[in-house]
Amino acid sequence: MDNYVLLIIARIFNVRRDKNIVFPSQHFNEIPTEKKEIYVEIITSKFDMSLSPSTSTSSNNQTRLVQYINELHKRWSYFLADHVIVTIVLSVVLSIICAIKVINTSYETDVSGFVPYGVRSRYEFAVQEEFTNHNGKGFVIMAVIIPKDNGSMLREELLQEAVEVDRLISNNFTLHNHINGQDESFSQFCLSSCVLNIPLLHFQTGFQVQLDLLRANKSLNDRIDLRYPVSKLFGRSINIQMNFNGVKLRNDTFLIGNEMNESTAQITNYYPIITNMVSVKMLKLLYRSERIGDWTDQEIKQYELSIARYFQNDYKSENIRVFTVSFNYVGYEIARAGLSILPYLIVGFCIMFICSTLSTLISATYMQQMTIHKIYLPIFACICPLMANATAIGLLITLGIRYDAILCITPFLALAIGVDDAYLMMHAWQRTARECTRHPTKEDSVAYRLSEVLQDTGPAILISALTNILADAVGTFTGSPNITILCFGNMTTIFMDYVYQLTFYSAILCISGHFEMKSASEQQNIHSIEIGNEKKGAITNCCGQGITQAKIELTSEKLFPMDSPLIQTNHLLQAYQVPEHTVAQFYVSNPGNLSNPLRLDRLNQMVSELEHLKGSWGPESTNYFIRDFIDYEKHIKEEDEDNEENGLLFSSKNSLQSSKHKFDESDLPLFLDWPEYQKWQGFLNFNETTGHLRKFIFTTSYYGENLKEWPERGVLLNKWRSVIDKYNEFNVSVYMDDALFLDLIDNMATDIWQSALGILLCMAFICFIFLYDIFTVIVVSAAILSILTSLIGLINFAGINLEPIMVSAMLISMGFSVDIPAHVAYHYNSAGTNSEKRLTVKEKLRICFASVALPALQASFSSSLCLLGLAFKPLYMAQVFVNVMVLCIFLCVLHGLLIIPCMLVLIDMLMQLLKRWRNLHVVSTITSRS
Repeated sequence: MDNYVLLIIARIFNVRRDKNIVFPSQHFNEIPTEKKEIYVEIITSKFDMSLSPSTSTSSNNQTRLVQYINELHKRWSYFLADHVIVTIVLSVVLSIICAIKVINTSYETDVSGFVPYGVRSRYEFAVQEEFTNHNGKGFVIMAVIIPKDNGSMLREELLQEAVEVDRLISNNFTLHNHINGQDESFSQFCLSSCVLNIPLLHFQTGFQVQLDLLRANKSLNDRIDLRYPVSKLFGRSINIQMNFNGVKLRNDTFLIGNEMNESTAQITNYYPIITNMVSVKMLKLLYRSERIGDWTDQEIKQYELSIARYFQNDYKSENIRVFTVSFNYVGYEIARAGLSILPYLIVGFCIMFICSTLSTLISATYMQQMTIHKIYLPIFACICPLMANATAIGLLITLGIRYDAILCITPFLALAIGVDDAYLMMHAWQRTARECTRHPTKEDSVAYRLSEVLQDTGPAILISALTNILADAVGTFTGSPNITILCFGNMTTIFMDYVYQLTFYSAILCISGHFEMKSASEQQNIHSIEIGNEKKGAITNCCGQGITQAKIELTSEKLFPMDSPLIQTNHLLQAYQVPEHTVAQFYVSNPGNLSNPLRLDRLNQMVSELEHLKGSWGPESTNYFIRDFIDYEKHIKEEDEDNEENGLLFSSKNSLQSSKHKFDESDLPLFLDWPEYQKWQGFLNFNETTGHLRKFIFTTSYYGENLKEWPERGVLLNKWRSVIDKYNEFNVSVYMDDALFLDLIDNMATDIWQSALGILLCMAFICFIFLYDIFTVIVVSAAILSILTSLIGLINFAGINLEPIMVSAMLISMGFSVDIPAHVAYHYNSAGTNSEKRLTVKEKLRICFASVALPALQASFSSSLCLLGLAFKPLYMAQVFVNVMVLCIFLCVLHGLLIIPCMLVLIDMLMQLLKRWRNLHVVSTITSRS
């Protein structure tokens, strides 16, 4: 018979491999015809073993890496069993120390934390910070005033109250000056930006004067022209755009002249007569100060918060409402949002504990292993991830990582991810105990059972941990500082959870197993878990449309609690300020020698080009000190002092033609001393040694309803950049408040697909080095790709658009999406390791499901319930993480327990079909040649 087999092998190779090799056909006549097909089937099946997913070899099926890891687990198990108490004590003490560190550490919220690395706006923000805070970081406070009746602020009593608000903020709140030892108010310590609210004060004064004249039936003062955007008071032009927002103008054809007549005297609403504004929805005050008096960061924070709390809680008015905005107040509200999540952690923990306990007791009862000691296993299964999270965050803080509010979400992620490993270990312990009861062994002990559990689940848990860690590692490079911090927190938590699973929780299992073995009855009923044949079906994901329709949405209010006043403030600014008065700040870092007419003309040309972009208010909205300085230079050289009043102010058009007037830098100090030009002190920066102009800032304004949309603001920002890039000799950078977030638009989609690709490659690499099975890696990789595609598409259909919080949730869920498929892949690939016969795909799936299915369902169900605890919190960040993670868990279960097995079965059927077809082809070829 051996000769027959050799002949067929030779013939198969002759037919299939190399047709140039000739074997005499007559030798095949020696083989009995009835045996040819049998021998061909035997041999071809041997050739197909390495390709077919339906086979399983002996213990050599494990890779050397897995064998080495299992050997380490075995040694660790016997060591741990002898040092249970010490292990538990060390784990608890370490977690308590780190938890204390976390509790005693305050949040450090960075408003720009979601801005990607390397974007241009980060450099622009740094330039702005260096210019305004060259003596240390000061503060900026904005006060927004609206009428309570939602009417117009253009009323006598409301304007008076707005002026009173300015007086309160300027005089009633103090900071301690550590240099002179006095408490100083804003009006006392302000140096260069003290006149930002002067336009409102002058407008109110002029408004009151004109109103009194109208009531007295007198003509309006023709030296007071209260128009928007530029008013004139006694020959002095004042731009009021910054202070007046939500403005509705009357058509010039309906404006009434200054002369009163009998009909107008009867009008009770005099305001449209006094100004060209019909109504003003919002007034705005701005307070900016350099850092003086050796203030500490905490003192500045308390100063800003005291103003915010006063107007939120203590200020009483029947007519107006006042909202304040500052960097520290924004950070405080973001931190408050993060802290508000923590009480729901208790709810999530209780839900998970109840679910874990019930499912564990039911499972133990079914397997005839129910004892009182089973109760505390699910308790510590929930505690272990929290210990890991406290330890991880504490260690990160110790290493200097910023404690950001976004880390408040990591305990929920730790519970959702970490409890899965505990379920696997509990279930594996029960199966090991059943096997030890069925087949007693002299080696049976707590250490032996733990070694069996770790050899069964350890590599799968390690695969899951490594894929999650690598997924978070990818996120640290493709995101922003806040996403990096979140990924660091989650990555360290997963690592510590893996450590605590092998130490703390394994020690708990040893204690529970010790009492179980001690109180076990001599015989137990044998129950087996049978899993029926899976029905075949096709599941199609139609998520491409959802991905292509994903919108990018950026609103800072999503970071705040739902009861935060900043949400309404943000709405007001978006509705009234942005479409009417979007300000661009241009920082000229290298003005050079402006006494050179060519260089000065070049600078003026850049300003003019910016003023003529679509949507610009033009020269009347531009704050450009050179125009006033040229007028000043011309004025002081005038010999006729009678022209002084008319010579103070010239049109912007004439001012731009400055090359014919000399720019004498030495006159700048005198220029800044004039009362009408003192406002420019905050716009200029001088070299402290030489006194030369080192850099300066100019601003101009834009309007348009389209600016309410973030992408449109991004388009305008890029237009500004393209203009100033043409004048690079001045080293100009542009800054606007939204620029830090606008650059996210071009980065978030890229971050998502790069992260998904990186995670997919990391998962495939980890699975390959552990399983060393191309077939399994391809199947699981396809499933992971399907999960990620479905997740991104379905999230968009759920109404969640691309924004920083969603990107953070996606990066975390991408790592979590690997868990169940990785467990299924490992247990499927290692099924039948100790069996001497080959196993079919269905047999391997039964063994895999017996190990993974129940723990996966338990973990998924309890994790979903835990996360649903956040659904009760009206906080956008919480809602996004709930939706993304719950959907991810569902997709993981669907793919891990249904789609992957179906793929394995279908591919096995295809392989069997191809093998039969090839066998028939070989037999027919042999028969024809013989």
